[in-house]
Amino acid sequence: MSLRTKFFTLVVLSIALAAVPLIWLTYSALQRSSLAFERESFNSILLLVEDNIEASYLDLLTNEVSATLRRKKQLRQMALLARATWRESAAQEEAVLQSWLGLLQPFGMHMEVYAGGLRLGDAFFRKITPDMRDLKGQRIVSMLEGDGLPEEGAFAVFDPSRSVPGAKRDPALVFFLPVRERGAVIAVGSPLADLSEEARQSERKIVRNLQEKFHSLDFRYSGFIALFQGDGTLLAHKGAVDRKLDALPASLRDKARQRRFAEFLGAPEGKGPEELYRVAYFKALDWYIVGVVPRSEIEAPATALVNRLALVALGSVLLSVIATLLMTMRLTDPLKVLTNSARRLAQTDFSRTSSGASADSLAFLADLPTERRDEVGLLAHAFSQMGKALEENVRRLMETTAAKERMEGELNAARDIQMGILPSPDSLAGQPCATASCLLIPAKEVGGDLYDVFTAPDGRQVLVIGDVSGKGVPAALFMSMTMTLIRYVMKDGLSPDEAMSRINAMLEANNPDCMFVTLFIGLFDPASGTLDYANGGHCPPLVVGLDGSVRILDDISGPSVGVFPDVRYAPRRVVLEEGDVCLLYTDGVSEALNEEDELFGDERVQRVLEAHRGESPAAAVAALLEDVRRHQGGAPQSDDITMVCFERPLSPQGGSGDPASPVA
Repeated sequence: MSLRTKFFTLVVLSIALAAVPLIWLTYSALQRSSLAFERESFNSILLLVEDNIEASYLDLLTNEVSATLRRKKQLRQMALLARATWRESAAQEEAVLQSWLGLLQPFGMHMEVYAGGLRLGDAFFRKITPDMRDLKGQRIVSMLEGDGLPEEGAFAVFDPSRSVPGAKRDPALVFFLPVRERGAVIAVGSPLADLSEEARQSERKIVRNLQEKFHSLDFRYSGFIALFQGDGTLLAHKGAVDRKLDALPASLRDKARQRRFAEFLGAPEGKGPEELYRVAYFKALDWYIVGVVPRSEIEAPATALVNRLALVALGSVLLSVIATLLMTMRLTDPLKVLTNSARRLAQTDFSRTSSGASADSLAFLADLPTERRDEVGLLAHAFSQMGKALEENVRRLMETTAAKERMEGELNAARDIQMGILPSPDSLAGQPCATASCLLIPAKEVGGDLYDVFTAPDGRQVLVIGDVSGKGVPAALFMSMTMTLIRYVMKDGLSPDEAMSRINAMLEANNPDCMFVTLFIGLFDPASGTLDYANGGHCPPLVVGLDGSVRILDDISGPSVGVFPDVRYAPRRVVLEEGDVCLLYTDGVSEALNEEDELFGDERVQRVLEAHRGESPAAAVAALLEDVRRHQGGAPQSDDITMVCFERPLSPQGGSGDPASPVA
C-alpha cells in the first residue's frame, strides 16, 4: 500500500471517527449551554420580582423606622414638657398628671408618674409590672429608680406576652424621664399596634404592586410564577397555579429558608416530567416566590439548534474528505523527493566532504522542491539548509576536536613540567636530620601553588610554600618564576626576610598583570629546633607538640609578594621542641567546599593534627588529605591543595642529637 493510500485512508478514518463524537459532544454542549441560558433567562424574571420586593420592603422598613423615630421624638418632647411644667408648678403630682392625660390621649399617648411606691396614671401602664423586662433584658424596676436613668431619659419596649403565657402580643414603646428634685420618674408611652397596622397596609400595597408586576411580565412558559404567604396563602401569581406551597418538596423550602433562595431541576417525588423550580424566601415578610417551568420547554430551542448544527457538521465532514483527497495527491510527490534526499543524506560521509574529497556529494539537495511557497517548500528549504549546516558543523567539530586534543596534550605536558619542577617525595628522603612530607594536588591541569624543600649553604633546611593569585597557565608560569627566584636568592645565604624582600623587588619590577603570591620561607635547624622564617601574607603555620598542644604561628612579616615596591619584611623566629610537627598549607585545604558550600575550616585542620600527634609527617599529611576528601564528598575541588609537613626529630637513644646524624 502506497503512502498516498495510507495517508488518505488515515485521514478519512480520522474524520469519520471524529465526526460522530464531535456531533454528539456538540449536541451535549449546546444542550447544556442552551439549558443554562434559558435557566438564566427564567431566573432573571424571578430576580426582577425579588428585586422589586426588596425595594418595596426597603421602603416599608424605611417608613417603619421613620414612624418609630417620629413617635420617639413625640414621647420625648411630651415628657420634657411635662417635667418642665411640673417643676414650675406648685400643684400636686396628681393634678399635673390629670392635666396632661387629657392632652396626650387624643394623640394615642399615655403618661404615668412613679414617685417612690406611688404610681399615678391611666390603665395603659397597669399591664407593665415592676418585675417585667424590656426586649433588651432590662428590668422595669431599674428604670423606675431614677438614679439608674440618665438625665436625658431612656426608651424601652415592652411586650406583656413575653412575661404572661397566652397573653395577646401588644408591644408598647415607653420613654422614662427622671425628675430628681421630686424623687420621681415620668413615663410617657404609646402602643406600637398603630405602627404595625401601617406596616400591614404597606404589605398589602406591595402585594397589589407585585400582582401588577406579574401581569406585565413576558412569561411565555406554561408554568407559573407565584407569591405565597408562609402559611400557604396565595398572594399573587401569573400562569396556572396548579399546586399549593406545601406541594413543593420540603427539602427545597428548607433550603430556601436557610440560604434565602434554592433551585431544583427534576421530577417532584420522582414522578412525571422534569421541571425547573426556583424558590426565594423573604424572612422579614415570611413570603415565598415560587417559579415552575417544564424542562422540555427550556430545552426546546437548544434541541432545534443542535439539529441544524448536526446537518451543517455532516456537510462539513463530506467537504473535508474531498479536500483531504486533493491535498494528499498534491503532497505525496514532494514528500517522496524529501524521503529520498533524507536517505542519501544519512549515507553521506561528511568527513570526506569536509576534506574536499567529494565536492559533489551534496548535489542531490538541489533537487528538493524549495521553490514551493507552502509548508512542504519550507520543509524542503529547511532540509537543504540542514544538510549544508551539518557539513559545516562536522568540519568545525573536527577542527575543534583536533585543537582541543592539541591543547590537552600541551596542558598535560605543562603539568608534567610543573610537577617536575617540584621536589619529589623520594628526593626528600635524603634531607639531613629531619623528616618532611610534601603534597600538591592542582585543581586544574596546572596550578599556582608551590612548595620546595632543599638545603641552604649553611646546612639548614629551606622550607618554602606559596599560593599564586589566579589559576591555570598564568598562575603556573608565575609559580615557576617564583620558585626559580627563591632558589636563586637562597644560594647567597640570605635570611628568609632578606630573601623575601629581594624576591618581591624582582617580581614587582616585572609584573604587568599585577599578580602576587602569598609566600612562606623558613630556615630550619633540626638540631636546635630553631625555625627562622618570613611570612608574606600566607596561611599561618601550625605546630603540634607530643602533648597535643597546637601553636599558631600567626606573626606576619609583611604583605603578599610581588605587588608593592620597596617592602621590608620582618624576621620571625620560633623554637620547635623534640617531636614537634609543623604544618605549612595553602588555603585550598582550609577553604575546601562540600556540596552545601561549607568550608573545611582552620579549626578542623587543627583537630586532625591534634588527633594524629606523635605520628610521622607523611601520616599526618595523609590523614589531613583523607579528611578533606571526606568533607568534599561529591563536590569538585575548588582550589589547589598543597601541604608541607616536617618535624624536629627526637634525639636517638644514647645519642647527642648531632645534626649530622640523620633521623629516619
